[in-house]
Amino acid sequence: MERTIQGVVDGLILQVKEYGSREPTIRLYRNVCGSLINHCNKKGDEQYTNLIPDEFLKKAEENFENGKHCYEYYRLTKRTIRLLDTYARTGKADFSRRGNHKKYVPSPEHQVIIKMILDENKLVNDAWLEMDRIMRQFFCFLEDASVEISSLDDNILFQFIQIASATKQGTMYRVVRAVKLISEYLKKHGMAKLKAEFSMIQAKSAPVRMIAPYSHDEISQIMGCVNVETPYGMRDRAILLLAFETGLRAIDIIKLRQSDIDWRKAEVYVTQSKTSEPLTLPLSGMVMNAVADYILKTRPESDSSNVFLTLKSPRKPFASSCAMGSIIEKYCVLAGVEKKPFRSFHSLRRSFATELSAAGVPLPTISQLLGHKSFKEARPYLTYDRSQIFFCATGFDGIPITGGIYACASAALPSAFLEGGDEK
Repeated sequence: MERTIQGVVDGLILQVKEYGSREPTIRLYRNVCGSLINHCNKKGDEQYTNLIPDEFLKKAEENFENGKHCYEYYRLTKRTIRLLDTYARTGKADFSRRGNHKKYVPSPEHQVIIKMILDENKLVNDAWLEMDRIMRQFFCFLEDASVEISSLDDNILFQFIQIASATKQGTMYRVVRAVKLISEYLKKHGMAKLKAEFSMIQAKSAPVRMIAPYSHDEISQIMGCVNVETPYGMRDRAILLLAFETGLRAIDIIKLRQSDIDWRKAEVYVTQSKTSEPLTLPLSGMVMNAVADYILKTRPESDSSNVFLTLKSPRKPFASSCAMGSIIEKYCVLAGVEKKPFRSFHSLRRSFATELSAAGVPLPTISQLLGHKSFKEARPYLTYDRSQIFFCATGFDGIPITGGIYACASAALPSAFLEGGDEK
């Protein structure tokens, strides 16, 4: 039986949810699956075959060796593809740990302590695996140093954190959490005399990524490649315009119902999947016409109330937002729009915010239109509004500089450079 790649991915994501994974973990799996779909789209592959996992893993290994991806992302990719492969072959993803070849294997006594710590904190699934791995490393560290738990002190815990930082720079928050759980457990049960409060330690945050939005010209190029003479083109045009003109998230677009659109008031009403907060947005005539054309001319007959449906049988709502990523990727390739790092369907939301900012719309208003709880959440979306950034790049006019490197530099420059006039 032939299956589409999108269908296999959707089935896996459903099983990941049923397994009990947390939403941040589910998003990570979706990101990897989205990369797989994009990889296959570029090759023109739509049907899933048993050759796809090995081919994609080979590409992922090349990216890791060339420094394009970190080890943690490469490891996540391997796990995701293994789950996808077992689901495709058996209909059930294999979430069990692979083999017993653990890098860190502490003594049986220490393994019992690890299990008691994990059980006491009620950790399960991925959180259990993450903490178990780091705790095994910690107790192997104690054994190598011949340190008994009864003689354990805070300095040894800090030493372990320092050693772990050499190989776990991207996941130090996990290391700190594991050490915190170990410290709290040993203090609570009187097993070691520890005083440090590790809950006060915060791992250094990863740098904020500057993710480029699609420019107005790029969006024009993309829309110009949509063939509205076909059912796919009519549907995709409505989706892309809705995303760019309203800033709605992909998940809210795929869940959009026909009753959510008020055609008389030219508004759309959604309950945001991310925040569960209601949001009402205006609709332009162009967006309403695009959506109406799709519904009246192309949308398959279905018992589903969702606006957007798959066009292949069985015709049904999209199972995940990965499909939206495939749509934008498809037209970016056709339009020759550059594939920039981390830019995705969500970047249309960034484009929406950036366009509003460039038009002089105040930040609190933009934040309300994006459905944020706080206007501060809108700031990352405006990083490419250069006209606003220029306001922050003020000069030193009228500010006396009496010390430091800038004082030396200004003293060495002719007055023409400082005053903007002819040298006197």
